[in-house]
This record gives sequence, C-alpha cells and structure tokens, in this order.
Amino acid sequence: MIHDLIQIIAAFFGSLGFAILFNIRGKDLFWTAFGGLLDWWVYVLAGLWCTGDAFRYLYAALFLGIYSEFMARRRKVPTTVYLVVGFIPLIPGSALFMTMNFAFAEEWQNCVHYGLVAINTAVAIAGGIVVSMVLVNIFFSIKRKIREQASS
Repeated sequence: MIHDLIQIIAAFFGSLGFAILFNIRGKDLFWTAFGGLLDWWVYVLAGLWCTGDAFRYLYAALFLGIYSEFMARRRKVPTTVYLVVGFIPLIPGSALFMTMNFAFAEEWQNCVHYGLVAINTAVAIAGGIVVSMVLVNIFFSIKRKIREQASS
C-alpha cells in the first residue's frame, strides 16, 4: 500500500519535471502532472484485477486518452500537451534498458524476451490511445447531434 502510494506520488513529480522541461506554463503545468499521477494510479488499480502488464498499460492508456481529450477541450490546449506528459510514467524504461543491455552482452534469448515485453507494452499503450480517441469522438458526435435536435 505504501509502496503504491510512493509510486503514485513519484509519477506526479516525474510528470511535473517533464512538464517543466516541455515548457508548459500556468495551470496546465499542474493538470498535466496530475494526469501522470492519475494515469499511474489507474495502472496500479488495474493490477488488482489484471495479472498481465499489457492490460494494465491498456487501461491506463485508455484512461489517459480520455482524460487528455476532456482536459484539452476544457483548458483549450492541444491534446498532446496532456498526452505526452501523462505518458511519462508509462514508458517501459526497464524493458528497453534490459533489451539493450542483453543485446550488448550478446545474450540473445533474454534480449528477445525483453524486446517483446517492450513491444507488447507499446502496443497496449497505442491500443489504449486509439480506443480512447474513438470513444471520445463518438461521445462528442452524439452530444453534438443531441444539441442540434434540441435546437431545431
């Protein structure tokens, strides 16, 4: 429990650091970092009912995509402002490091294993983003049609 809380707080500060690095200013600085915190929180919560990392990354990316779309519309900034900073905690750094480490050590079996883990993670993240963007577009299309019908 404490370990998870420390990870979630670290996700916030890690995201905040990258938000500063990307020159995000004002209230967006906090809300982009808060997106990283929420994103990692969803990842940790998904671990309660998902055994595989791929589904945890998928759910976290799905959440982040929806959060980014709604916050971008609310704050009137591009969605990528929230997406890029929010994804910082999800980057599979250890798998990428281990892949390269084993490649340089010429331990090909381990290299392939960790390379596939990194690819699996990247596909899960991309899938979550695609699904979230589709869901948000459907939501706003339905909302727009309801408004048009109500006004006519």
